[in-house]
Amino acid sequence: MRTERILRLNSLIRSTRLKLAGALAFDCLGLRHSIVRFDPVLACNVRCGMCYFSDDNWLAQNPVKRLSEAEIERLAAMFFPQAMQLHIGCGAEPTLYKNFPKLVSLGKKYRVPFIGFTTNAQLLTAEKSAALIEAGLDEITISTHGVKQETYERLMKKASYPRYHQNLADLVEAKRAAKSASPRIRINYTVNPDNLSELRDFFAVFGKYAISTLQVRPVVDMGDTDYKDKNFDPHLGEYKEIMDGLSQECRSRGIVLLANLRNPTYSNPNEASFVYEKAILRYIGPGYVWRDDFDWRKRTYREFKREVRYRRELLGYIMKLPALKSANTVAYEVY
Repeated sequence: MRTERILRLNSLIRSTRLKLAGALAFDCLGLRHSIVRFDPVLACNVRCGMCYFSDDNWLAQNPVKRLSEAEIERLAAMFFPQAMQLHIGCGAEPTLYKNFPKLVSLGKKYRVPFIGFTTNAQLLTAEKSAALIEAGLDEITISTHGVKQETYERLMKKASYPRYHQNLADLVEAKRAAKSASPRIRINYTVNPDNLSELRDFFAVFGKYAISTLQVRPVVDMGDTDYKDKNFDPHLGEYKEIMDGLSQECRSRGIVLLANLRNPTYSNPNEASFVYEKAILRYIGPGYVWRDDFDWRKRTYREFKREVRYRRELLGYIMKLPALKSANTVAYEVY
């Protein structure tokens, strides 16, 4: 199931208790309901100004880590059978894993219905694109934080604008050569006061690439990052006006627009985020798997859920919902 369909279903089901009850029922029945976000490597080849990889203090406390092939196989066996979505690349760059197309093949081995891959595309060669297509990748999300070259390379240090466009063109050509509609191409644009106005020209530059989804997210404060102007309040009027135009343009082109218009400054708690974090999300990365107290090298996923009485925990949330204090307030609406 694609992301926009999950978002639409989420908006139709209003009750938090009902969503939690559904997750509990699916878990008891052994049905797919989780979303696995998977970083095989904790590293990045680009220093985006809005990301913690541009924070020297964060980098010092989070050295490069990698999961071994054997560790990935073990984790896949535990988590993939109940996954309805697998997203490779969450907070780091997955193309730094040597054989990243094999990760897609591994997801397909466990019949995960939807597999996404998030990247800055700097290392995405024509050969690797062909391998991702052959492996059966459903969607590729490419981070693109500037329409113009100067803005792109300033906000995405160590990235090359010409290389980005060449690799994107090679991906489109690889799909054509393989006569494949997949992977669908999603562009992820983290918008800030410096690159907001450039969205007006987005399709003049990117309209030729057969994009399926445009995802626009206002800047989130991730700490002492290189980019400092994170106050989006003075730009909300222009943002709404630009997004109205983009929405119409996307609709005319048959492109899905995922955008945050209801809560662009992240000032309101997000009820859906609570359900997502407590019942749906399974993050896997070097040094951290799902929860702090899960020693996945010594226990299986099933054993640990039994030990911590996970299902009883979900039932407790259903019986008495706690105050929504979730820090993950990012949410998208589908247009």
